[in-house]
Amino acid sequence: MTRRIAFLDIDGTILDHAGAIPDSTREAIRAARRAGHLVYLASGRGPTEVEDRVAGLGFDGAVLGAGAYAWIGELWREGGWRIERLMDPARVAELVRTYREVGADFVLQGRDDVWATQHAFDRLARTLEAEGRLTDETRDALLGRIEITDDPPHEGIAKSVFSSDDLGTYEAMKLALGDAFTVITGTMPGLGTAGGEISPAGVSKGSTLLLVLDELGIDVADAIAIGDNNNDLEMLDVAGVGIAMGNATPEAREAADEVTTAVDDDGIWNAFRRHGLI
Repeated sequence: MTRRIAFLDIDGTILDHAGAIPDSTREAIRAARRAGHLVYLASGRGPTEVEDRVAGLGFDGAVLGAGAYAWIGELWREGGWRIERLMDPARVAELVRTYREVGADFVLQGRDDVWATQHAFDRLARTLEAEGRLTDETRDALLGRIEITDDPPHEGIAKSVFSSDDLGTYEAMKLALGDAFTVITGTMPGLGTAGGEISPAGVSKGSTLLLVLDELGIDVADAIAIGDNNNDLEMLDVAGVGIAMGNATPEAREAADEVTTAVDDDGIWNAFRRHGLI
């Protein structure tokens, strides 16, 4: 048997759009690992943003912060550090200045902490409320892990997301920042071109996936990547098999080798079954 490794996005891939984990997804992950295959998380979320119920599914490692961090080892939240790819503090200062010039609200993500402007936090809460996912418990949890501030630190920052009411914000940020950053859109529900996600140039789930494979000594041909959104494009492209969820964006479908069913229609289970992981 050839040992395979699967990299799974979280939102829209493991979690459905109501924030639930399909039973078939739970069983697919467990069955693949019982069969001797490796299953990794690969998310834009930072380490503090991965909920216990997701981590508790059981993973062999994680690529988080859209490629900023990678852990190797089952107890990935307790050790197994391998990779940390952070923004230069001078670049963070430039980024914050640009946000202010453009008038965008923003969130800065670090390994252990997250900083957000008040408007960015409020917009996130409204999005969760519209999706039926905002409870008093959820809001308290957000406030517990996000520091609301207009003066965030510039060190230890891995990634940023931004939001606005202006549909021209994405283009304005992309134009202002040039080639030092990678700016993508489409990862934040309902925002369209009024928001986006920013990483240092060259840092992505895909580039860090390759670093993890090199560390593990696994051929890229034996890697499967599954995702649904625009921060999954590079990993869908570089993995031996890139699989877009049935609910994926047009760009993710285009980058993938194939499309499975939607997250709430046994998408991961069907992909694992098709490729012999279960």
